[in-house]
Amino acid sequence: MSTTTAPPAASLGLPVPPRASRGSSAGRVFLTRYSVTLLPLLATGVGLQLGWGMVTDPSWAAAAAVTAGWTLAVAAWLHQVGWQAGTVRTVTWTPAAALAGPGWLSPDGLVLWGSVSTVLAVALAMATRTPAPADAQPPAPPPTPDHVDRSRHPRSSR
Repeated sequence: MSTTTAPPAASLGLPVPPRASRGSSAGRVFLTRYSVTLLPLLATGVGLQLGWGMVTDPSWAAAAAVTAGWTLAVAAWLHQVGWQAGTVRTVTWTPAAALAGPGWLSPDGLVLWGSVSTVLAVALAMATRTPAPADAQPPAPPPTPDHVDRSRHPRSSR
């Protein structure tokens, strides 16, 4: 039976969940996080390609420096939006290292595919992450040294 001919759930005596609990808020949170993370990277990547297009004599050293700078900028952004350090290292350095092999690409190709593959790796990593519920509270910060009970520390002065 198709959904167009199926009777409404309420007419069958089934409870109809309220609209907010049908996953629309979880989907909205996922899409918001996805776009907040990826749109700045895409905009910066376009700017990088436009800027690299103005280079008159691209060299391997310049391409490597631009790719390393891009990687550091992406890592800083992902850290800023709350990614874990291990995931940041994986999605930023793996594509750059794979593309930097000798003879694979020209300097122009390294700059192009270094940035594109990093953005794709970020998108894939985000797709595999379990989305947090919309109403989830952020974890509590670890205690600061002011809140630590120093009386039980072996080196504390008594």
